[in-house]
Amino acid sequence: MPHPRDEVESAFRRTREAQDRDDWNAYCDLLTEDAVYVEHHFGTYRGREAIRAWLVPVMKPLVGWTYPTEWCVIEGDRVVFLWKNRMPGRRADGSHYEFSGITTMLYAGNGLFSYQEDVYNFDETRRVLAAWAAERQQS
Repeated sequence: MPHPRDEVESAFRRTREAQDRDDWNAYCDLLTEDAVYVEHHFGTYRGREAIRAWLVPVMKPLVGWTYPTEWCVIEGDRVVFLWKNRMPGRRADGSHYEFSGITTMLYAGNGLFSYQEDVYNFDETRRVLAAWAAERQQS
């Protein structure tokens, strides 16, 4: 039986708030002890503390990045959303240095998620990061 929608929405909102603060420890606290995090390019992490040991250091250097959510669908305990990873600064034409991805999360109750999977185009990510880095070196 799925949890009430407002409970799922509230828990999801807390994940976005932790992310917006770049508080990745708080983000990990919103996962169950036995959570699974699937990151197709870095691996699959099992357990909150294994996720924390990977996620906190990998996100630490990304100061000033933002993570706007383009859309979100909640169906029962499942949350699926399209996000951007947006780097600081803009291209000469005013557009953002950013790449998109889709995340699926599974709500487990008590404000916690038991599963997260991120899917994005890693080749696009490399191209955007290279362009962003080149621009920063020229500045």
